[in-house]
Amino acid sequence: MNTLDQQDYLTLRRWFIKEIRSRNISHEKEAFSYDANTSYDYAYYRLQADAKTEWIRRYGAAPSDEVLARAFFDAEIDKFSRRRNWRNPLAWMRRRVVQLIG
Repeated sequence: MNTLDQQDYLTLRRWFIKEIRSRNISHEKEAFSYDANTSYDYAYYRLQADAKTEWIRRYGAAPSDEVLARAFFDAEIDKFSRRRNWRNPLAWMRRRVVQLIG
């Protein structure tokens, strides 16, 4: 299953949103790593495997790795776009600096 129709893709994306929230996955908890060995990276790989398993169980075929990755990162973008206050970017930036500094 290399491509999904729009409705199936949205279902997959919603599944990722739900799982990211329930597992409390965030890349902000630790420093960036080029080695891909952070807990965020491991959670990403685990979610990819779980999504494939769930999709095979439900529909009998798994989406391609490309579709899974795109749906995961679209879910991440959705998470951050809802959280930011786009009407007042300076307030968001101040809160973010306070979070980073401590």
